[in-house]
Amino acid sequence: MPTKKTSPELLLVSNDSSLIEATRNSLASNGPDYLNVIKGSRETLNRTIDATRPQVILLDLNYAPEPIILIQELVNKYPQIAIIPILSEERMVDADKVLLTGARTFVKYPYQQDALTITVSRAIAMMRTEALFAPAQETESLNKRSYVFTVFSPKGGAGTTTAAVNLAISLHKQLGEEVLLIDGKHLFGHVSLYLNLRTGNSLTDLIPHINLLDKRIIDQVVVPHVSGIKVLPSPLSIPDGQGIRPDDLFKILQALQLVYPYIIIDAGNHLDDNSVTYMDASDKILLVANPNIASLRDARQFMEVTATLSYPKEKTLLLLYQAGRRSDVKKEEIESILKMKVFGIVPADENQALASLNEGVPLVIRKANHPISRAFKSVAKSLVQVIRSSDIRADENSINAKNKRAN
Repeated sequence: MPTKKTSPELLLVSNDSSLIEATRNSLASNGPDYLNVIKGSRETLNRTIDATRPQVILLDLNYAPEPIILIQELVNKYPQIAIIPILSEERMVDADKVLLTGARTFVKYPYQQDALTITVSRAIAMMRTEALFAPAQETESLNKRSYVFTVFSPKGGAGTTTAAVNLAISLHKQLGEEVLLIDGKHLFGHVSLYLNLRTGNSLTDLIPHINLLDKRIIDQVVVPHVSGIKVLPSPLSIPDGQGIRPDDLFKILQALQLVYPYIIIDAGNHLDDNSVTYMDASDKILLVANPNIASLRDARQFMEVTATLSYPKEKTLLLLYQAGRRSDVKKEEIESILKMKVFGIVPADENQALASLNEGVPLVIRKANHPISRAFKSVAKSLVQVIRSSDIRADENSINAKNKRAN
């Protein structure tokens, strides 16, 4: 290991020579000092980290006999360092456990195209942003767990706004807790229209206070809706929407997660740095697809994109919207095409959907017993199960890690 360099940007922890060489080759364009490597036993690991203080640790999941416990310990001991586990094909079954430890993300090995470089670059950018934002956080709020769900479709007109609005209200009713609905369509967002909200407030009102955001400032900007949810509308003008940067958006999301336990984001259908920032911050992505060939083709291409972003496949949940027509592609065929299970199905009824839009009253309020309303309530119940399962697994991992350290 080099002795002159005391602050490498990356530390690779692995005893696999092939993996080490592949990592070096993948990151070669960043220069010879970009990567530092440690082999050997686990006992030397903490001393090396303390001596070098890297920004990112790439941890081969095969390095230690109990890697999940090791990741948990590293995350707890070095919160200022992004821990990125490297998962081989046979270890991908552990992806969910890895993310529950608090690891920043993970990367699949063998590496796919530029996946490693993209993952590392994004992790470094996010850590730097967090470091800037850290002084504005309230200490007592740091341990709060906030759940974020992004609703997205690669195909325009698939129904993301209808889904996001009705799910936010349904989730609020299910949990009885605060839910924030964000209009993440920075250009041509329609959440306020769907909810009949007349306001001059928008997401851009938070940007001037980006390093001082707290509950008091946030409460002045978000808009309450009669259903009980809170809403953060999209920018009022195209120039304002175009001026939102991913770094600012990330800081805003960090602040909102300290205030709201549940956040639903309507990310629309435009895939760019801002929509990816929303997805990065999300526990799950609700992929809205219509049961037709064009929508399913776009959905399949989107799943290929999520793989390059190092998202585990389980992070994306498939929501079929406007289903039930005779000409629709069947559920079984859809699952075969996309190689994923359908998470929820919402039936088609254009007349009721249009009436809800024109009146500015979501269908789950306007006609609570309509099949579409019941479908959204069912999807919300499934999301609650996802939340509770995640809480249980996180508690179990935390208890196991504490017991292991005690022994």
